[in-house]
Amino acid sequence: MFGLYMLAIYLGIAIIVAGFVALLVVIMLAVGLVTHPIRTIALVFHKLAALAAGLALLLALVVWFWTDHAKPDFVPCFWGSIGVIVASVIIRAFAEWVLERPTRAERRAMSRAAAPTFDSRL
Repeated sequence: MFGLYMLAIYLGIAIIVAGFVALLVVIMLAVGLVTHPIRTIALVFHKLAALAAGLALLLALVVWFWTDHAKPDFVPCFWGSIGVIVASVIIRAFAEWVLERPTRAERRAMSRAAAPTFDSRL
């Protein structure tokens, strides 16, 4: 009986922590959308593409090893999973490019640092 109480306490703590993390993610997205909207959207697509590719890979493996290849639903399910993986790689690469690209303020600072300064005393 004591084990069930401890399990309930542990599950309650896990649920509270998961809710707190979800709240922090929502706050991070709200602040990010206000300060850097394009980068925040790119970050969301970056994470979702990785999640979709991982789930599609698992589905492709399940379909390949646990499904009869003669069934009519094998081909669309397997190649659809491969298509999702390829699309996710393309979306993730584009999102990575957006995330790694310097911001407008960083580009201005680089151009100011690279601009030659002339000394009028010469």
